[in-house]
Amino acid sequence: MANFGAMPFEFDNEGKLVYGKRCRATSEIGARCMAAAMLATSAGAVVFSYEGEPSSGDITNLIVIEQYEAEPVGAPPMKEAA
Repeated sequence: MANFGAMPFEFDNEGKLVYGKRCRATSEIGARCMAAAMLATSAGAVVFSYEGEPSSGDITNLIVIEQYEAEPVGAPPMKEAA
């Protein structure tokens, strides 16, 4: 049975990706909503599915479903930039 989650991320001073605390969700749409909400306080978030139990370290079939990135402040909408 697949489980779902979302995890925020930031970039450190060297531009390296730093992940925050993962949050479990009961469905894919729930994980997508959590990831979208994470954009208010982080540079981005990923939505993923997996099988297994994270607390035991037994995770298999990890799949990144979607990645969301916050728009830089002052950036024009993509339609206008093109």
